[in-house]
Amino acid sequence: MGGLFVKIVASLGPSSTDEELVLRMAEAGADGFRTNFAHGDPEVWARRIRAVRAAEEKLGRPLAMIGDLKGPSVRVGPMPEPLQLRRGDRVLVAPAPGGQPATVPVPYPSLFEAAEPGDEILIDDGRVRLLVVDRRGDALECISQVDGSVEAGKNVAIRGKDLDAPLIDERDSMALKFAASEGFDFVGLSYVRDAGDVEEVRERLKRLGSDAWVIAKVETLSALRNLDSIVEASDAVLVARGDLGIRLSLEEVPYYQKLIVEKCLEAGKPVIVATQFLASMVESTVPTRAEVVDVNLAVVQGVDAIMLTNETSVGKHPLEAVAWLKRIIDFAEERLLANGFERVAERARRGARGVDACFARGVVELAESLGAKLVLYSAMGRMAVKVSAFRPLTPAFVGTPSRRVARKLALLWGLHPFAVGSGDYEAGLREALDRCVREGWVREGETVVAGYGFREPEQKIVIKRIGSRR
Repeated sequence: MGGLFVKIVASLGPSSTDEELVLRMAEAGADGFRTNFAHGDPEVWARRIRAVRAAEEKLGRPLAMIGDLKGPSVRVGPMPEPLQLRRGDRVLVAPAPGGQPATVPVPYPSLFEAAEPGDEILIDDGRVRLLVVDRRGDALECISQVDGSVEAGKNVAIRGKDLDAPLIDERDSMALKFAASEGFDFVGLSYVRDAGDVEEVRERLKRLGSDAWVIAKVETLSALRNLDSIVEASDAVLVARGDLGIRLSLEEVPYYQKLIVEKCLEAGKPVIVATQFLASMVESTVPTRAEVVDVNLAVVQGVDAIMLTNETSVGKHPLEAVAWLKRIIDFAEERLLANGFERVAERARRGARGVDACFARGVVELAESLGAKLVLYSAMGRMAVKVSAFRPLTPAFVGTPSRRVARKLALLWGLHPFAVGSGDYEAGLREALDRCVREGWVREGETVVAGYGFREPEQKIVIKRIGSRR
């Protein structure tokens, strides 16, 4: 598994679809995996989720699976082959493929409605930058600002502007059906604009018979303007630094990462941060010093999980990237969380209101005051989610009879879920405690706070010293 508290998500792609490699990445520390529905097809996606489920069975621990919808994004249309550009080359961005060789097709009217001379069009997370210099009929004449390659399907944006596109197009509708039929645990919605986008995806999933959690990917200016309501509507939030860095000035990204994480902490919502944590490891076997510092900062901010993207999906060293991320997280938790992390816990706990929240906070603070470990039985996951939201400074081992619940909990701060056979609260708690002793997660002489449930009469907390019969 990832760290004791902060979890690891590895993106799957051409570099990491092999079943044996997925298993090895899970062994190295990945708690969950992601596939991007913007690329590939159902056959490819099916191979990936089969590989994750096979790794789960071999390791005997839950692994979460995330499927990312492309959302209301603008993308390069079909091209016979990639277009190679040199800095200073003139290129035409047009609604459809043109007669001249240097044409980038973008079949979205909103781009041409919004773009003006002087705007910068960014392709593939800004790897290609085109300066708009003129209009030519319904097309845009541009000059390439960098050397680069334009490929079909890559995202397109205008710096500082949001573009309109359908929330769910034909491809995403197909991807949603696939995610529901294959039992994906999370569905990520890219380019969220407001809370209504989140609600629509959730309703579509429900109609398809899926209880997958919806992750709102915050990466547009509209999402920042509507941040509070998006956080409230979402099951989890992802700070998508790649597209944020396109729509904002780069120096603004750290500020907004901190802001979004803090909003999620205060609202009790799981938060993941993604993009370029170990970007140099796409080519290198070792991260840079700056990347190590970046991971450390995310851990200290109190995020639930860190997601690797290109490092594991298209990089040359996916296994090494996961291993290095775990190594950095482990050290950060051991040394950095011991000093000053109370500030994050205080922020996460200040909003505790209502019986459920106060009960969960009481459980967390009781365990911390006793220096005890937490063992929970959580049939539906509600208590475990609340406990995690309060950022316990002691690990929580969670037995649940639901594999679906266990997979979702696998990505949450400080939770270590596992399967138990019993659906009865008393028997389930005993089974969970026995499993923790058997696996060595709690040892003789250690104090354990064990409990279950929020609501009377299904509510119980026990303090137990391991080795004692009382």
